[in-house]
Amino acid sequence: MTKPKKKSAIVLPHKGMQVVETKGGITWINVFRPTTSALLSLQKHFPFLLDIDLQDCLPPFQRPKLLERKDYLFMVLLFPIYDSRTRAVRPVEVDFFVGPNFVITSQAEKMPQLTKLAEECLSGNKTALNHLGRTSAELFFHLTHELMISVFPLLTQLSNDILLAEREIFNEYGHETARRILQIKNNIVQCRQSMQGHKTVIRKFIDRAGKLLDLRGMNLRFDDLIGHTKEIWDYLENDKDTIDAVYDSHTSLITHNASLASQRLAALALIIFPTTLVAAIFSMDVDFMPIRGHQYDFWIMLGLVLTTMAGTFTFLRWKHWL
Repeated sequence: MTKPKKKSAIVLPHKGMQVVETKGGITWINVFRPTTSALLSLQKHFPFLLDIDLQDCLPPFQRPKLLERKDYLFMVLLFPIYDSRTRAVRPVEVDFFVGPNFVITSQAEKMPQLTKLAEECLSGNKTALNHLGRTSAELFFHLTHELMISVFPLLTQLSNDILLAEREIFNEYGHETARRILQIKNNIVQCRQSMQGHKTVIRKFIDRAGKLLDLRGMNLRFDDLIGHTKEIWDYLENDKDTIDAVYDSHTSLITHNASLASQRLAALALIIFPTTLVAAIFSMDVDFMPIRGHQYDFWIMLGLVLTTMAGTFTFLRWKHWL
């Protein structure tokens, strides 16, 4: 198959684009927050890019997938990012166009790993340029590897949040603790949704890229990449089980405390009830009422009330209801 020609000295004036030429002559174009005009500019330099694939680079998010085209492979992958301010995780879509002599990455939001790597290459950092490799398959591997490695610190943050929640449930039982636990559960769900399609897409890439790209010596590297996806998924499975257990423990503690509060309120009502009963009896408007009119009637009634309350309290303590 004849390689699609690419124009030399590509100049893309649109804001949010970085163009890097690797030592192997591969062009890497990194696009973040793509717009319709920016994608049309790309299509002028690479006219074989299909409109339907370029449209997928715009919101809303697409599911992870790989599509085989005549001159390139188009892939959609999702990667989770952690917002330290809100402590929330959200998926970010990264689209890949991989051809024999070019790789285009498009991000719905700026991914620091890709942007920083492109900046280092543009500044002439030889280590960064060597890191990109000499073929488009190597370049795609290194870019995906950088994004995959960035997920592990997020997993550490999730584990730390879970440990903090475990300590808090025995000190606090309020809505704030429940909100934090539910947020961790949501963060894990977001990570799982982001990572669940990676293994399938990478396997499809290995199976189909050989028709278009030079994959010599790359199989073991991509196997390592699949190994990373499995490791991440295992971490997420463990975190999911742990936070579910923490949530169940928190719910049990809330239920237990509510039961204790109800029991104590019932006991208090039972202690007060005899007082109310005695007061109601002696307040009845009848012609003859024992004790009423006695010179010590107040003290007799007070003693009767206190004796009844003390007896009720002693009974409740004996039954271990207080």
